[in-house]
Formats: sequence, structure tokens, C-alpha cells
Amino acid sequence: MSSVKKILCALVVLCVVGTLLFSTSCRKDNNANASLSFSTDTLTFDTVFATLGSTTKYFKVFNTSSKPVTIEDLRLMRLVGNQFRINVDGINGDQFSNIEIPAKDSIYVFVEVTVNPNSAATPFVIIDDVSFLMNGKQSTVHLQAFGQNAHFHYGEEITAAATWNNDLPHVIISKDTVPGVYVRCGATLNINPGCKIFFAGNSALFVEGTLNANATTWSDSIVFQGARLEEFYNDKPGQWFGIVFLRNGCAPQGSFNHCVVNESSYGIYAGAGLSGNLNEYLGTATRPDVSIKNTIVKNTQFNAVQGFNAKITAENSLFYVSGDNLVKLWLGGDYTFTHCTLYNTGSRFVSHEKEVLVLNNAIVDGNQNIYLEGLTSKFKACVIHGSLQNEIEFAKQDAANFEAEFSYSLIKTKVDTFNIFNTLNDGNLFNQDPRFRDAGEGNFIPWDSTGYFSPLIDMSPTFGLNTDLFDRPRPVAKTANANLYDVGAVEVQ
Repeated sequence: MSSVKKILCALVVLCVVGTLLFSTSCRKDNNANASLSFSTDTLTFDTVFATLGSTTKYFKVFNTSSKPVTIEDLRLMRLVGNQFRINVDGINGDQFSNIEIPAKDSIYVFVEVTVNPNSAATPFVIIDDVSFLMNGKQSTVHLQAFGQNAHFHYGEEITAAATWNNDLPHVIISKDTVPGVYVRCGATLNINPGCKIFFAGNSALFVEGTLNANATTWSDSIVFQGARLEEFYNDKPGQWFGIVFLRNGCAPQGSFNHCVVNESSYGIYAGAGLSGNLNEYLGTATRPDVSIKNTIVKNTQFNAVQGFNAKITAENSLFYVSGDNLVKLWLGGDYTFTHCTLYNTGSRFVSHEKEVLVLNNAIVDGNQNIYLEGLTSKFKACVIHGSLQNEIEFAKQDAANFEAEFSYSLIKTKVDTFNIFNTLNDGNLFNQDPRFRDAGEGNFIPWDSTGYFSPLIDMSPTFGLNTDLFDRPRPVAKTANANLYDVGAVEVQ
């Protein structure tokens, strides 16, 4: 090779090497000058029950520069073992290498947590970190979750007397053979004051025997609700099935006092059965007997209270927000509601399209056979109201007894139709605004922001209930009629 060719070859090699060095240097400079930013510096999970997985949360990692960058190392630090899990843009793992983020773009990091149980009775905090390494610089996003130990009832059958205490929350989990907790015929479940009962998806409390959920004041009330405690699930209906009294050859009994039932599909359902033979639902031999006092049932996907040829006595209780009939009483039964508020306008999760109250003494099967059972119903000093023009549906079959008595109640209904079906109409008001203080926020005090009295105030004579839903005295003199009570569950103080 001539000396000229050798020089030319050397120049070519130097140019190629120089180009590679230059491009490498530029890439390092781009990565060096770029920085990552994050949608949060700490990803927090609300209370998660030990052994139950959380909902999935995420944070985003942003490349704010005008050129692509490469994350050399992304990893979960495992500060607390394997309780947290991550997924980076759809891929599960603990450690990831050479992740490129295009210019002005971002990636998702998804996070879940399952809390390991310990001996703590109160909520505790677990933490971990997700670490990012880019061009020798480290960044961190912190993870934290509040864990809660609990008593877990996983497909549990109760066959004798049992008592649940309030030392820890109780979590009910469905199992194939028993979708929740099953109180068998002859057995009794006593739930002590202060207990908090949480239901995992589609689980229920089934009662063939006796259920006692009685607290003495609101300071030690008993709560039944869904097990998802993240903010998104607050007051979301349909997270669990409900409290169901089964007439499986037995006549179950139940009592509720100072309870809250929230976020279910069917709040309190009295009279369901396992048989397809509707003749077995007739008569009183297996009729459930349920007492509901000073209790709130709210945010149900279908019914807050359903009676299917049952006996239900409700006093000083509040029922609101459902996606179907709020209170459904059908195939007859014996029902008395005193100083109760039945109200529905829907919520952000469910729309209000069906009447608040249904009274029915018959059912028709698939072969058009009609099954009839006598219905006796009394509504005394109650509010039956909502956003529809008519909030009561009567489904009466003349071949059976049908008694519907309404006394000193405020009712939203078509009055002509109402008068055809009721057997007593005494001192009622129709189609007036109850003027609750803030029903949308669950405040059903009868008042009005303009200062005008609600029509519920001092509307009713005594029906023997000298305190209201919140244990406050009745009556409270607000007008010249000092001995009259307010209609509904709540008395103005």
C-alpha cells in the first residue's frame, strides 16, 4: 500500500472513531442533562387488611427532555420482604434494566400490596421504595401502606352459639361451598357493640338461626360494609351481597340496633330461600322475624330492605340511596315502620328509576301461576320521598288480604292511586318538600337553609318512641305544639 493510501485509511479510521466518540459523548450528555420527574414522591395505600390484596395504584415517570433517555436500573428495594409488587408498563418484576422513555413521554409503574399479619391491634405502617438509576444519579419514589390485622371468616359455618368481639375488625370472605358466613338453624351469632364487619367481594352473612347485632349507643355502633377501604370505594354500592335471612326450613330471627349497613347489593333481606317451590314460602311457619332499630342502611345496589313474606319491625331508622326499590315488601308479610325515613334520589354510582316503596301480596312464576299471601303494612310518622313523581308502587291481588295503613307521614305519590289501595289514610301530607338540611350529604335533619320550617316538624302525635335515630329526646318544643313529634327518623333539637 502506498504512503498516500495509508494516510487516507488512517484518516477514515480516525473519522469513524471520532464519529462514534462524538455520538457516544452526545448521548451521555443528553442523559446527563436530562432528569426524571414523578407524578408523586410517595404512593400511599389506605388501610389494607392483612392477607388481603389491595387495589392497584400507579405513579408515572416523566422524561421532560426533548430527547429519549434510558433508565439504567429500576428496582423495588424489598425493604419489607415481598409485600409490595410492581409492574412497569405491563411487565411484572422486581428489577428492570435499560428502560427507554421517548422524548416528552412517560411510563407507568403499577403497584399492589398484600400486608403480612402481625400482632398489632391498631393499624400499622409498612414502607418500601422504588429506586431509579440514570447516568449514575439515583431517584426514589416511596411506597407506604397502612395495614390492619383482623379476624378472618373464610366460608365459615356457625352451628352453635358464637360471639364476635370488637378487639379486631372482622373480615368475611366468600368460599365456594359457603359464600361468606352461614348461621345454621338453631345457632346464634351475637355481634358485640363496637364491632366492624367488612365483606370481601360478593360475600354475605346468611342466617337460618338467630343474629343479634345490638349496640346501646352510636359511640359503640356496629358497622357492616365492604372490605375495600380505598377512597374510590367509599359508598360504592354492590361491594358485597348483604345480610340475608333464609327460610330454609327454619324461622330465622334478627335484631339490629345502632347499626350501619353500607355498600351492599341487598342491605337486609328477610325471607330468601334455597327452594324453587314457591309454596314453601307461604304461611308463617318459616317467616323471618327481623327488628331494625336506630339503624342506617344506605348505598345499596338493589334494596336497602327487602321482605319476602317476612315480619319486619323498623323504628327510628334511615334508608337511603339504592339502584332499585329502596324498600321492597312482597309476597305478603307483616310490616311496621315507625318514625323511619325512606329517601332516594340516587348517587354518583346508581340512578333512581324505581319507586322508593313497593307493597305486593303476590308473585307470578314462569308458568304464570299466582302465589298469594296476606300483606299487613303500617307506616307511622314516616317520610317516603324521592326524585320521582310517584314513590309508592302497589301490586295488590284481590284474592288475598292487603292492608296498607299510613298515619302522619309525608308521602310523595299520586294521591288518587294511593287512595285506591290504602286502608287507612290518617293525617298524612302529600307531595311536599321535606326540606332536609342536606340529604345529599346524608344529613336528614328536617330544616331548611332559608330558615322556613320543614313540614315534618311537629307533625305527628306520639307513637311511643321518645328518642330519635341518634338517641336524642322527642318531642322538642319548636312551635306552639310542644307535644308533637317530628316525622321521620331525626328530630330537630
